[in-house]
Amino acid sequence: MSKAVLNSLGQEIFESRYAYPGETKWAERAKVIAKTVASAEVDKDKEKVEKAFYESIGAGDLIPGGRIIFGAGRNRGNHNLLNCYVIIPEDSVDSIGKTVQDMYKISCAGGGVGFNVSKLRPKGDHIGSVPNSAPGAVSVLKMINEVGEHVRAGKNRRTALMGILNITHPDLLEFLSVKLDHGELNNFNISVAITDRFLEAIDLDEDWYFSFNNKEYHSYELLRNGEETLSVIALDEEDALARAANFHKKAWKDTFTSLGRKDLKAKALWDLIWKNSVESGDPGIYNIDLANKYTNVSYFESLDSTNPCGEISLPSYGNCCLANVNLSNMVTDDGKDVDWKRLAKTVRTGIRFLDDVLTINNFPTEECRTVAQRSRRIGLGVTGLHYMLIKLGIKYGSEKCLEFLDRLFATIRDESYKMSIYLARDKAPFAEFDYKKYLNESFAKTLPARIRMLIKRYGVRNAVMLTIPPCGTISMLHGVSSGIEPIFSAMYSRRYRTNNIWKEQLVVDPLFQEYYDQGKSLEPFVGAYDVAPEDHIKVQATIQKYIDSCISKTINLPETSTAEEFSQAALDYAPYLKGLTVYRAGSKGNEPLQAIPLTEENISKNMEQEKESSVAAGDACSLAGGDC
Repeated sequence: MSKAVLNSLGQEIFESRYAYPGETKWAERAKVIAKTVASAEVDKDKEKVEKAFYESIGAGDLIPGGRIIFGAGRNRGNHNLLNCYVIIPEDSVDSIGKTVQDMYKISCAGGGVGFNVSKLRPKGDHIGSVPNSAPGAVSVLKMINEVGEHVRAGKNRRTALMGILNITHPDLLEFLSVKLDHGELNNFNISVAITDRFLEAIDLDEDWYFSFNNKEYHSYELLRNGEETLSVIALDEEDALARAANFHKKAWKDTFTSLGRKDLKAKALWDLIWKNSVESGDPGIYNIDLANKYTNVSYFESLDSTNPCGEISLPSYGNCCLANVNLSNMVTDDGKDVDWKRLAKTVRTGIRFLDDVLTINNFPTEECRTVAQRSRRIGLGVTGLHYMLIKLGIKYGSEKCLEFLDRLFATIRDESYKMSIYLARDKAPFAEFDYKKYLNESFAKTLPARIRMLIKRYGVRNAVMLTIPPCGTISMLHGVSSGIEPIFSAMYSRRYRTNNIWKEQLVVDPLFQEYYDQGKSLEPFVGAYDVAPEDHIKVQATIQKYIDSCISKTINLPETSTAEEFSQAALDYAPYLKGLTVYRAGSKGNEPLQAIPLTEENISKNMEQEKESSVAAGDACSLAGGDC
């Protein structure tokens, strides 16, 4: 077996974040992971399966999720091995209280948490007989964020959270603006859950109004003290004035005058989403209708939220159990083709590995355990895609790239499903499996006829099994490009502070360094900001066809980009993407990384300097605090 050798940065990450006391090499951790997870197998299979896990993980072909790497073998097996969970609070004090309590348990166990707070009544609604007393969905998110701060203060992993609000919710305008102040919801990513009806309203140029519990809420324009204009979402004009007096007073003598109902056009609301996103990095969108249609589980559960990085759509108390195929390792030594046999073997090993992780995991709550056992949902993803493309001489986002991705991800999908069928035959299908209903699901209908026939005969072990995480930290651990993202830049400067002194260091991508030293073509090295936004989106849309869950991907925009430039491209592809996130350079304040253009002058000047080799993590995961 070939063994993965970590570069200096990878070794530093390994020793500081993942190594068990006494471990100094990746192979040592790989052996513990393999033994721990293979304990789920029956006695006659344990040795064989453990060996397969060790060979794949030890070689760096299969990279488990961060919680698995960290937790395997610790606390005598009583450790949470799953990265993230979801909780959907109901509109009651008891449910909100339990949500906060369970979030605290999950966060202390190292898991991130996603929330859809659309079931909570809007800000200013009545609670019982008390008028205008409801704190609203955003207020509950702020409370959860505060709890997250206490988790971090307890020296636990940074709390990674996702907040989602449906496009129909009356608190949406407040929700959209909350991240414009960078101090608000600092532990959260946020997304708007859009619907087919909303996209239709944009196409038809319709007004958009909000609703809750079958009541319509509209936008009313008010004047404060005859000078300042503000919009208030309310049931009627009288209600708008009451909400304004309750929530928008700056002084006791403030007065409010109504200018009448001023509903937004659906397209104007869409543009506002991207205006705020381009300015602050939030919100993204979550296509909740597509997520619930293009799946295998709509007949028994509702996918109302995602995990913090957005790669898995989940029901309440659902989880993400993650591992990734290192695509950089799947290229033949001569760089002429993919080692398809090695890829198929790694995929099959990954599916079995994750299914076993579910079996042995110590869940933070019983609800989490119940939901996991109901569907046996897992998330096999990939990392190192751009490194694979570079090695094959394929430019990221090109037509050749898209054609290649079709073959690559069709192979990953088919091998995954065949392995899950094999496991179902030997162990049992997931608890809610019904072959007629399952094969009638939209995603299952895209499977090849042979695979559908086998599902009908044997069942399938895992209801859903594919995703694309951001893989920020674990990609740096193994020295490859992150997830399906292009590299940040082949060369960039990094500003950092030590002893209160700011320093600047040149960083060179290790694969770029290797190609430069060997005199190979540097043409495939395009950075995240070199790829046109539409080409970013096309890559994501192509891969989404073969993924039964979601994709975490960041569409990188140059600092000079405007919302108007991006809004139409996003709209064109919105029906085909389960999620969409943008990041404009500079939108989150001073940035430590600055890309260096690959001009002949820059290459000649910088490659001879003292430098550091590194791989920049993807924006989506690093901003969420995740180690997916």
